[in-house]
Amino acid sequence: MPSILSVKQMPVRGCIKIVMIGTVRKNMKTTPSDNVFRNAVFLILFFLVMLLGVQKANAAVEVFVSIPPQKWLSDRIGGQHLVTGVLISKGQDPHTFEPTPKQVEALSHSQLYFTVGLEFEKQIITKIRQSSSKLQIVDCTAGIKKLAMAEHHHHGNETVHHDDAGKNEHTEDGQGHDHAGLDPHVWLSPVNLKIMAANMAKAMIAADPQNSGDYTANLAQLNRELDALDQKIAAQLQPCAGATFFVFHPSFGYFAKRYGLHQEAVEVEGKLPTPKQLSNLITEAKADGVKVIFVQPQFDSRSAEVIATAIGGEVVPLDALAEDVKGNLETIANKIFTALVQ
Repeated sequence: MPSILSVKQMPVRGCIKIVMIGTVRKNMKTTPSDNVFRNAVFLILFFLVMLLGVQKANAAVEVFVSIPPQKWLSDRIGGQHLVTGVLISKGQDPHTFEPTPKQVEALSHSQLYFTVGLEFEKQIITKIRQSSSKLQIVDCTAGIKKLAMAEHHHHGNETVHHDDAGKNEHTEDGQGHDHAGLDPHVWLSPVNLKIMAANMAKAMIAADPQNSGDYTANLAQLNRELDALDQKIAAQLQPCAGATFFVFHPSFGYFAKRYGLHQEAVEVEGKLPTPKQLSNLITEAKADGVKVIFVQPQFDSRSAEVIATAIGGEVVPLDALAEDVKGNLETIANKIFTALVQ
């Protein structure tokens, strides 16, 4: 009897396994129909192998990021060549975030993980390095000049946060979110976004060199857009240079520094202010003519509401973690400008 070929789809990462079964009797004459059958089977096998090769060549690179703004960068640079997962969802506080076992498992099977300098990343990296050898961990903030989280000014016997534009600059690229250490909110500046994008594109090209042309072109287009955004915001906020805006959590130090503003935080050392500290903040807000307190959706806004009521102002939401970081920077600029010109 003629040999029989069996083609099976095996559940092992989408691979095709070809199994030959049956026997060929010696001295058995083949008929024309046998030849047609054999040729048809081999043609099918040939096209299946070719299809598998095309699928492998077109397979998207699996990457993970920590926060939504990084995902926006990854999607813009990688386009159709990447599938990007993000650890922190909308509304979650990155300073208290802990990944689920399911997230850690998904991350361990990815090819790239782009970190941004948050505290929880240290724990993830330790776990991943024990279980995954193929995952490349890339610090996308490498090369960014870090700012101190806050400078402290004393009002009486109390301490409050104050970030002065152009001060407290560091070159360390250390990770972690220590309120007495370095500020991790680097993505809230178009200039820093360009550095992050360059680091990410370099890693993507190394992982997927056959699509390097697309990554390079996408990066160039993104840089043009970020340059235009930077110029637009600088022109918009130039009349407000030196002004102070109040926020609950000091997320906007890089934004303030870039555009010559000062950020004053309601939160003190990562904690809610004491009654005395709250009183001092109200006094300072009145002295600065502040009418708006910005709050982030990830934090308790009650202290900000107390200050806003005391100064006859209002609480306005401002999200540092919105995924569309380019559009969000425009929103931040518009809201701060409106608050400062009141």
